Amino acid sequence: MIRRRLLPGSGDQVPNNGQGYLPSDILNLYNFPAGLDGSGQTIGILEFSNGYSVQDAQQFWSMNGINGPSVTFVSVDGTRNDGGVSPNDAEASLDLQWAGALAPGADIVIYEANAGNTYETFAASVTRALQYVLDDPNHHPSVLSISYGDAEATFPETDISAWADLIAKLDAKGITVCVASGDQGAYGMHDLNGPKVRHADAPATVPMAVAVGGTSLSPDGTESAWTYLGPQNGGATGGGFSEIFPQPSYQSGFGSGVGRGVPDVAFNADPATGYQIVFQGQPMVVGGTSVACPVFAAVVALANQQRASAGLAPLSGLVNTLYSQAGNIPYRDITSGNNSFNGVTGFDAVPGWDACTGFGSLDVSTFINFLQTV
Repeated sequence: MIRRRLLPGSGDQVPNNGQGYLPSDILNLYNFPAGLDGSGQTIGILEFSNGYSVQDAQQFWSMNGINGPSVTFVSVDGTRNDGGVSPNDAEASLDLQWAGALAPGADIVIYEANAGNTYETFAASVTRALQYVLDDPNHHPSVLSISYGDAEATFPETDISAWADLIAKLDAKGITVCVASGDQGAYGMHDLNGPKVRHADAPATVPMAVAVGGTSLSPDGTESAWTYLGPQNGGATGGGFSEIFPQPSYQSGFGSGVGRGVPDVAFNADPATGYQIVFQGQPMVVGGTSVACPVFAAVVALANQQRASAGLAPLSGLVNTLYSQAGNIPYRDITSGNNSFNGVTGFDAVPGWDACTGFGSLDVSTFINFLQTV
């Protein structure tokens, strides 16, 4: 799930005159703590037939004065890293470059699996990849980032149920699983010719995953829900209610009361307020919840670093905490915008939780300090 555009900007009001946000901008706008870099933590990133260039990543980090993280490639099923030569490889590139930029002291493990060529084969690959991470004896991530998914209706329900079981086991093991909520708004399907009804994306709807939605972040720090209906860079933050998973107990009092609501939190994702990366040796601007997800995964890694320094275990049950402690968490509530897309009326961003931006974004420093108390 990725939205992108090539530099330079096309006249819209974008960060850095169309060059996209840099790591220093995001660190500042979301108030990341200066004293944490993810040291001692491992961030796992799932990729599916999307490779990356180590040289591109090092160029990006060097351009931004960052001593980048250690990166390990792990093939789940024999799939190779193609070195970032395919246009689709921008996905793995942005995941790696931004997780590494915000938590440069962490180790990053790229778990690569074959995407297959049907929804069924992709779903089976996700199941295998999650099982691999759960059983991996060599690498020990405390957070896993997944920027892939589609409407629940596109996948076999047996696989979605398997994802839920595996993610619950990963979470119980101290591996927080973060999943992008999608870039097709409340419509929720990559196939724009599908039925014009609301769909929520899986695996974001899995109850024990943290679903990360998207905002439009202005340089002054104000945010609205990401919605863009124009002819270029169209997209909107995924959000809605599961038709497979009933409302979890932790969401009691939030949402519709019918199904698991997503997202839980949201970070910048609008390509018009996008992030710079280096791809195939050149800077480009990307957006989508694909970027918001590894940004939040880096936040979790920093939180676990601070917890470790206090002798605490890695976070477990974070999605429960986001709701049970909603009154104590420093959410930046987002109350403007919606996630209408492709002729489907979406959900409005309103005070409190909504199926558009969740609880909103975060003051990261205050959030991390709070997580040391739970």
